[in-house]
Amino acid sequence: MAIQTENNTLLKIQCDKFDAQAVSSLSLFLFDGFYFYFAKDQNGKVLAIHSQSFESHRLLNFKLKDEKLLKLDIPIRVYNHASPFSLVPGLVFESTLSSIFLFFAEKPKENTHVFETTLSSNNLHLVGSIRKELSDLLSEDKSDITFHHGASSFLSFALKEKFNLLNQEIMVLVQKGFFYLIAFTNQELSLFNKFDIENREDFLKYSLGIVHQLNFNRVFCRVSVFGDTSIYGIDESWGNLYFKNFRISVPFSNIQYHKDTEIFQKPEIFESYWELP
Repeated sequence: MAIQTENNTLLKIQCDKFDAQAVSSLSLFLFDGFYFYFAKDQNGKVLAIHSQSFESHRLLNFKLKDEKLLKLDIPIRVYNHASPFSLVPGLVFESTLSSIFLFFAEKPKENTHVFETTLSSNNLHLVGSIRKELSDLLSEDKSDITFHHGASSFLSFALKEKFNLLNQEIMVLVQKGFFYLIAFTNQELSLFNKFDIENREDFLKYSLGIVHQLNFNRVFCRVSVFGDTSIYGIDESWGNLYFKNFRISVPFSNIQYHKDTEIFQKPEIFESYWELP
């Protein structure tokens, strides 16, 4: 096992028998201020993880250019959390109108690449974007690259779970600086949104607002929270002061790890358990 850290901004984890020639695909997750990626073998099993922080778009570009594995011409999925999004029903979606659908979330920006992810057997489409400069950098010399909004993994997990849900259900993924909230009414998706967060009072304000908006009952509805809750002091004892059925949850996993790389799998990192199938 090889683990290296540098000023708490760089993390590398590799299995004992890591060989770059065995890497068959990559999954890159982009956030505001840091990124990480999985390097996987031909069976989709994680061989290595690399995480890195950055302070600006320029530094992000520089660091990605320096990633040797990202230079390989192998299939790569790019998940961009640092993007607006629009969730569009399949009945009205047309790929040629993706930019217009995204306009409902944010005014159009120049030099952006717009993309969409199909979910729930074409019933939903999650539209997002990425800086054109960055998409061109990542696409250079690549014959197979796809872009997805960062929320697509969490949303796909929630949709897979919907038949196990109560009639009033809220699922939340807490990340540094924001959280995604998904609500189901009678096992049907009724709301999906992203909220900025600085403290647990922000979490409470928005979640109670959604409960009121959807006419949910705080005694009955279940609130399941995933991700990095500890940084905001969100725990079950606190949550149960406001919701009768509040739980801190860990997703079941659809990601396999080679020996020694599984140490990356931690409850606060949702994508270490579940990736868009």
